[in-house]
Amino acid sequence: MTAQRKLALSSGYTLLLMAVVAAFCFGFAFPIFYDTGGSGLFSKNIQANQMLYMVMLSTLVLIVVLDVIVSYTLMYFFNADSSRIAIQAYYLRMCYTAVFVVANYFLLINLKESDGQAAQLNYRLFATIWSAGLIIFGVHLLALGRLMKIHKKMPRYLWYLTFVAGVSYVLVHSLKLAMPAFESSTNTLNNILALPMALGELGLAVWFILKGGK
Repeated sequence: MTAQRKLALSSGYTLLLMAVVAAFCFGFAFPIFYDTGGSGLFSKNIQANQMLYMVMLSTLVLIVVLDVIVSYTLMYFFNADSSRIAIQAYYLRMCYTAVFVVANYFLLINLKESDGQAAQLNYRLFATIWSAGLIIFGVHLLALGRLMKIHKKMPRYLWYLTFVAGVSYVLVHSLKLAMPAFESSTNTLNNILALPMALGELGLAVWFILKGGK
């Protein structure tokens, strides 16, 4: 097995594992605690389900570790195509990961927060900082899409999807930060663009496992 094939498999399986972990964390656990229907419920929900909250925080740490791993493997896989863009994509993803770590701090301190309003404020800080990070992540996807376009064996539809996903992340989360009063409209746009946003990296993960480095 070539080094390139090993990098492809590592990237593919890491991206898939990250998708599964994120689905559990943000699709199942997160809504249990952060139901935006009422600020008073935030701290009560956490106190009533502390074990699940600890598991959710652990999955967030795992996501950070997986992001660091995939940042390295993607950089080295695409290094031969364009070392300059590969390094740029690497630093962009690492910057996003650093911002994500800062955002997660506000979920961590909610573990011991008994004041509902303070817990709501921490949640809003998490959401705001993470949105800023996801703008950086969107720019990373644009750089990644450029690398995928340069890579001779990459199917055209995959780098199209990745470009669309990158633009979607930048657009949605820029609107969230710039126009918080239009949260409902932004959420609708986010739901419309959710499919290309998800398919961008997932499609790349599957391609890495099946075809990458061969």
